[in-house]
Amino acid sequence: MGSTEPVIDPELTQALGQFLAVRRPPLVPELELWLVAGHVDLNARCAELLAGGYAPYWAFCWGSGQALARYVLDRPEIVLGKVIVDFGAGSAVVALAAARAGARRAIAVDIDPKARAFAALNAARNGLSIETSERVPAQWDVLFAADVLYEEPIASWLQARAHDGGTVYVSDPHRHGAPRLAREPLLSMHATTCPDVDYPICNAFIHRL
Repeated sequence: MGSTEPVIDPELTQALGQFLAVRRPPLVPELELWLVAGHVDLNARCAELLAGGYAPYWAFCWGSGQALARYVLDRPEIVLGKVIVDFGAGSAVVALAAARAGARRAIAVDIDPKARAFAALNAARNGLSIETSERVPAQWDVLFAADVLYEEPIASWLQARAHDGGTVYVSDPHRHGAPRLAREPLLSMHATTCPDVDYPICNAFIHRL
C-alpha cells in the first residue's frame, strides 16, 4: 500500500467531506475505511450529515457488515478463486475482505453513487482491486448481504438467489419488526457499528441460504 492518500472529490462528499477520517473497524482492523470521524458529534451535526438528501450509510461500517467481513477473512476458502458480490455494499467492507481473502473478482453493488465512489477509494486505500456496480451481475458464485432485511421482498429475493444455485450469506442484526430468515444462523457475533450510531444493536447473526 502506497503512502499517497486518495483524493476525495468535493462534489462527492459535499458537507460530509469535512467529517471523514480513515478508521480501522474493530472486527476487521486489517482494513482501513473512510468513515465518519470519531470526533464528530453525530447528534449536533445531523443536519449537515444529511445535506446530500439522504443518510450516508456508506460512511459507517455497520456491525453486521464487520461480522460478515470477519467471517470471510477467517474462512478464505469460501471465496478463494470465486466471483463474489457484496450486495448493498455501503463501505464495501465485505467486498474488500473477499478481495484480500483471494476472490477472483469482488463486486460491490450499491444503488448510491457515493457509496460506489467511496468503495473504490477504500479499495485504493487498502491496495486491493474491487469492482463497483449499481446492479447485481448475471453471473456470480457467492453473494453476501449485510443488514439489508428491512422489507420482506428483500428476504424473498435473497432466498430466490440461493434457489437459483448460488451460495448466499446474510448477516443480520435481528432488528425489532424487521423480517427474519427462516433458517437458523450459522453463528452469532458481537458486533457494533463504527462509529456506533446503532446502540443498543450489538450482535450480528450470520446465515447461509
